[in-house]
Amino acid sequence: MLNIEVHLPFAAIAFVALGIERVLYGYCFICTNHFKKSVDESKIPGLSKVQKDGSRYNYWRCMQRLGVYIKVFQVSVCLYDLLVLDYENVKSNLLMGGMLTNPDKHVQLAAGMLLIFAGQTLNYATFKALGAKGVYYGYEFGYHVARVSCFPYNLNINDPQYWGVVMCIFGIYLAVGASSFLIPVFELFWYTMSMQVFENERGRRWASAIYSHRKLN
Repeated sequence: MLNIEVHLPFAAIAFVALGIERVLYGYCFICTNHFKKSVDESKIPGLSKVQKDGSRYNYWRCMQRLGVYIKVFQVSVCLYDLLVLDYENVKSNLLMGGMLTNPDKHVQLAAGMLLIFAGQTLNYATFKALGAKGVYYGYEFGYHVARVSCFPYNLNINDPQYWGVVMCIFGIYLAVGASSFLIPVFELFWYTMSMQVFENERGRRWASAIYSHRKLN
């Protein structure tokens, strides 16, 4: 049974910090033209060195650059959770070999490694199939991106890359013998929100309805 221990205010900060990435991606998917206009008018910092298409920025490369920046939040939250809040436990299980020397933890370690491998395989395969342009909304931004049906898009699962990230994070927490799985649960929530709302036609319909309602009032 997973332990979902809450450390306030870290839990609140982590929840918000992990959501920033997903909200950004949702903004690019739902408000694509607004994002492009904001980039063209230099309203989004950190993009001055991104390659341009003539006089305009290369939008998918801008999204790629922002994606790299925003990963700092995700990585920082996980590192703080494991190496500060759960340091003694992780030290015992990982640095001192507890996961290997304790037979009761072998199944957990194996499950964690399997999830990491499967998750990274989905991530790598997605990038190989779509390329960086496809992954970072090239199609939505108006660039030519070939539609694919190869692995992992022949698995009949939606958003294989996102499931790969979630699997990998749960796998890491299992493999190091983490005492709390609050952060992986937060990640599952935010990635599910991305798949079901932020980067989904449902989100576009809701945003359009909200915008129309505001105009009427």
